[in-house]
Amino acid sequence: MALGERQLAGVSVASVAVATWCAAAAGAGAGVAGLEVPLVVLLPALAAGAVLAGRRSTTVLAPGKDVVVLTAVTVAGFFAVYLAGWTTGNHETDIARLLPLGVVALTVLWPEPNILRYCLLLAVGTLLGSAAGPVQSKPAVAGALVAMAVALVSTSRLTTAVGPRLGGAAPARPRRVAGEALTVLAVVALLAALVASLLPPPPARGGGGGLGGNRPGALPGPAAPSLDYGDELDVTAGRGAPGGDAVLLVDAAKPDVWRATTYDHWDGDAWSRAPESPGRLTIGDVVPGIGDLDDDPGPSLSGVRQSIVVLARTAGVVVAAARPTYIVGGGGVAMREGNDATLYPTPPLVRGYRYFALSDGSQAPAAELRAVGDTAAARVPDDVAGLYLQLPAVDPAVRALAVDVAGRRPTTYAKARALESWIRDHTDLTRDAAPVPEEADALEDFLLGARSGPAERAATSMVVMLRTLGVPARMAVGFLPGTRTGPDRAFVVRSRDAHAWVEVWFPGHGWQRFDPTGKAPDAHASESVWDRLLRFLRSLWPLLLAALLIAGGWLGWRGTKWWRRRAALPWATRFFARVERAGAARGRPRQPHETPAEYAEGLAAGVLPDPRLHEVGDLVTVAAWSRHEPPSEDRARAEQVLRQATKATPARRWKRGPRSQPPGRPTIAKP
Repeated sequence: MALGERQLAGVSVASVAVATWCAAAAGAGAGVAGLEVPLVVLLPALAAGAVLAGRRSTTVLAPGKDVVVLTAVTVAGFFAVYLAGWTTGNHETDIARLLPLGVVALTVLWPEPNILRYCLLLAVGTLLGSAAGPVQSKPAVAGALVAMAVALVSTSRLTTAVGPRLGGAAPARPRRVAGEALTVLAVVALLAALVASLLPPPPARGGGGGLGGNRPGALPGPAAPSLDYGDELDVTAGRGAPGGDAVLLVDAAKPDVWRATTYDHWDGDAWSRAPESPGRLTIGDVVPGIGDLDDDPGPSLSGVRQSIVVLARTAGVVVAAARPTYIVGGGGVAMREGNDATLYPTPPLVRGYRYFALSDGSQAPAAELRAVGDTAAARVPDDVAGLYLQLPAVDPAVRALAVDVAGRRPTTYAKARALESWIRDHTDLTRDAAPVPEEADALEDFLLGARSGPAERAATSMVVMLRTLGVPARMAVGFLPGTRTGPDRAFVVRSRDAHAWVEVWFPGHGWQRFDPTGKAPDAHASESVWDRLLRFLRSLWPLLLAALLIAGGWLGWRGTKWWRRRAALPWATRFFARVERAGAARGRPRQPHETPAEYAEGLAAGVLPDPRLHEVGDLVTVAAWSRHEPPSEDRARAEQVLRQATKATPARRWKRGPRSQPPGRPTIAKP
C-alpha cells in the first residue's frame, strides 16, 4: 500500500470505530456476566485497533474465508457465554451487549474490507438489540443509525479504492463517494426520525418518586383502584372473575412471581397474620423474615434486580420477587418491614411511583432439598413451629387424604411434591368462586366435593395438609409474572394475575416456593445444558422462522431457475444426459472423445445389451447437428428403448465411475 492508500484505509477503519462506539452508546455499553464495559474504555480499544491497522498491509485470512470463519467463531462464543450462564436472561440484550466486544477483538484483523464490513454488521446488531429493549435515549439511536450509514458507505467505497486492480481501472472519485454518503445520510435520517418516534420513552434511571420523562397518561391502563392486602383473607367467600386493571410494571431480566405478603394463622375459614409492629428501614436493607436463614446475605449487587412502577392508583404494600434484600425508593416515602419481610410504605405509594428492589431469589435445586431429608420437629425453631405448625380442628377426611397422598414419603421435599401434584391433578383452578356453604368445611369441599376454586383454596389446602404432617408451611400472596409489553421489555401485571402459592420451610434453606396450581414458574427445576439451549432457541423462534422462510424461498427460486433452464434445453440434450447417467451408474461413463453414436454403441456392446441403442445414438447425433427436434413417434420409441434397457440391467451403484460432465447439461462431442 502506498501512503495515501493507507490513509484512505485508516479513514475507513476509523469510520467503523465511530459507528461501533455509537451503537454501543445506544445500547448502554457492552459487557459480559452483568459487568458493563464503560464507553470510555471501549473507545480507546477501538482507536488502538485503528492505529495498528494503519501499519499493517498483510492479509490475515484467505479471501472468501474470513467472514465464514469469524461468523462461526463469534456464534460459538455467544453460545458458550450463554451456556456458561454468564447472561442476564434477556437473550437479545445479552447478544447486543456482546457484539461491540467482538468488534474490539476483530481490530487485530483490520484493515481488510470484509473484516470492516463484518464489524459494521456487529454494530448494526448492537443497535437492533438496543432498539428492541429500553434504550438510553432516542437521539442516541438516531445518531448511531447516521454514523453507521456513513461508515458503511465510506468503508465500501474507500476499501474499493485502495484494493488491487487489473489494468488501469480508476478509483472511486471522492465527489461520487461524498454524494453517496449524503444520499444515504438523508434516507437514514428520515428512518431514524421514524424509529425515534416509534420507540417508547426511555425509563428513568435510579430510584426516585417519579418517572422522569414519563407522563402519567403514558402508563398502561386502566389503573386498578388499590393494591393492598388486609390482615385477614377469607377463603370461603365468593368472588367474581378479576378484570384487566393494571397494577404494576416490573422491569426484570426474567419472569418471577412478585410476592406481596404472607399469612400464618388459619382458623378453618380465613387466614390472618400474627400481631406485629413493623420497623422502619433506614438505608434500604431488608432483614430476613422469621424462619429464614441464620446468615443474612445482606444487600448485594447480585440476585434478581427489579425496577417496579406502581400502576394502581394507590399501593399499601411493596411488591417484589422473594426474598427482597434491598429496597430503594424516594420522594419522601419511608419503608417499614414486617416480621415476614413484608414491606409497608408510608405514605402509601401513588400511581407512577418507581422503586428499585434487589432480591436474592434463593430457591434451592431439588437435589439439595431432597438431601435435607425429613424435617423432624426437633430441628424446627420455636418461632417457626409456633406460627407455621398452628392448626385448628381439621376435618378427619382432610387428615386422612394428607396421610394417604404423602404420609409415607421419606423426605419433606417428597411430601411437598406429592401434595402439590395431587392437588394440581385432581382439582380445577377458577378465577371466580362461589361461596362455600355455611355447613360445609372449606377444605373438604374443595378437595373432596366441588374440587374447583381459586388459587387461595388450593394453596390453603396444601398448607393445612403439610402442617398435619408436621411440615412448617405458610401461604403467600402476590402476582404471577404478567405479560411483557414487547421483546425484552417490562412485564405489565394486571388484576387477573393475582395469585396465591405455598412456602415450605427447610432447615438450612429457609422458605421454598411450591405452587399446587402449576401457574407459577417451577422454582426447583434443574435445567440441563440441552434444556437451556432449547429454551434459548424457543425464545428466538421468530428469527428462526424468518430464516427458514428466507431459505425456503431462496431454494424455491433456485429450483425454479434450474427447472426452467433445464426445460429450455433441447430434447436431444436432456435425453442423452439420461443415457449418460444410466451408463455411469453401470460402470461405463462416457469418455470426452466419444460421440453419442459411439457411446450408445459401447453401451449396447455389454453394459446395456440392447441392439436398438444403435438407433438411439444415431437419432441423438442427427438431432444435435441438425438442430431440429425428432418426430414425436421417434422420441417416444427412444424413451421406450432406454426404459426397457435400464430395467433389464440393474444399476451397480457401488461401482459407479467418474462423470465427464455434470448430469443434466451434457456436451455432445462433434463426430
